[in-house]
Amino acid sequence: MQKILLFLLLFVSLELGAQPPNNSLYGIVRKNYFSIVTDPRDSLSSYERFDSATIRLGTTDPSDGVVYNFGSNSYNMLVNLTGAALNPYSNSFIFVGNNTINTLNLATGNLTNSVPLNNPIAASYFDNFRFNNADSTMYGLARRNVYDPATMSTIGQVFLAKANTQTGLITQISPTSVGFGFALAGSAIDPYEMVYYYSTGARLIGLDIYDGSIFSSVPIQVTSGMYFDNFTYSCADTALYGLIRQNYFSYAKNPIDPLDSIQVLDSTSIKLGRIDPKTGIVTTISPWSLRQGGYSLNAGSAIDPSSMTYYFNPGNALVGVSLITGEVTSNKVLSFENGQYFDLMRNFENCISASAFRARKGSTGIARNLKAANIDIFPNPNHGKFSLQSSFYIKRVSIHSIAGEQIFQQGFGSNQIDVDMSSFNEGVYIINLSDENGQTISRKLVKY
Repeated sequence: MQKILLFLLLFVSLELGAQPPNNSLYGIVRKNYFSIVTDPRDSLSSYERFDSATIRLGTTDPSDGVVYNFGSNSYNMLVNLTGAALNPYSNSFIFVGNNTINTLNLATGNLTNSVPLNNPIAASYFDNFRFNNADSTMYGLARRNVYDPATMSTIGQVFLAKANTQTGLITQISPTSVGFGFALAGSAIDPYEMVYYYSTGARLIGLDIYDGSIFSSVPIQVTSGMYFDNFTYSCADTALYGLIRQNYFSYAKNPIDPLDSIQVLDSTSIKLGRIDPKTGIVTTISPWSLRQGGYSLNAGSAIDPSSMTYYFNPGNALVGVSLITGEVTSNKVLSFENGQYFDLMRNFENCISASAFRARKGSTGIARNLKAANIDIFPNPNHGKFSLQSSFYIKRVSIHSIAGEQIFQQGFGSNQIDVDMSSFNEGVYIINLSDENGQTISRKLVKY
């Protein structure tokens, strides 16, 4: 039984109104119930049979790993483990179960809404979804299987879609199918570029949120492992992080056929990595394996931008990894008030109040000023002081908070400048560079 559970953890693959809290993680607390039944093939032996599961909303502080329940209510329902969304503006946690979209209140843990999902174009699932802070919308993949009587085969169709949590309406954005399926390697949204990312296992696909077309499609190139899983987007430094997994096997005799052999999974090493969505190249950050035994894809991943930490769940613990060094910064065994697993974890702080830089084609706004130019900002992220070099003459520099408030403005007369923002709070900023003709280029700036 223990080996089977470990295998499932590794290969589950087909992932304000109120004041934002600190680095707490929110998720589904799950408890499974089993009964002992007699084996029909052998009356002298018995086995465990899964009967049901209860779920409820929970939260944990990564510094101690104690999972607390919200309220006293639990719900007897299944959960689709391919997606979840935390809406900081409606103070709610959204998940899918039994083909219904469900909303839990973050203050009470109560189920406030549960409606059937409905795709008026054709029946479909809604998977791999995430909440986009830039437009307060939940995006995911509308998936369906279509039978072709001519070939007598079934082919998969995948569309970028959004879902209304109050009505259950699925709106397809992609005009045509963008693929055949996806892997439970994770999903991510870049709220600045307005791009939704998912993985087929071999390729990283970026979909344009505005029209559902393929924004990018690159082969995932992992040099120090086999797979790149559990990825998520970091608004702290505008990068995609995930876990590089390497499996190690040996061969053993087949107990059914002694003349045959079978492949046996011996161990798994995992490291933190970062993928370039333009090239698909995965850069290894961790100097050595973080741990043995894998990780639970259904638990998801989360990034705390203030401490620059990536969190993942191997099934029984909460592990924090530095985005800078790739080393483990915390490893807390999970303990529960009343539960066994902590699934689909999400947090507030990452990408809170993010706004789109890239505008829809044909629209006006800041994105139209983002023309190509050679601009180097270093270091970025920084602790307060940075230098900037550009291929054009910089006449004026202004820095705005992510909410749009101007907090710095100064005139210059050079293509190389130094700026001191030590007095600024930690966070993501927009730096606007104006040339002598009045044209402006904007870039993202991170202070931590």
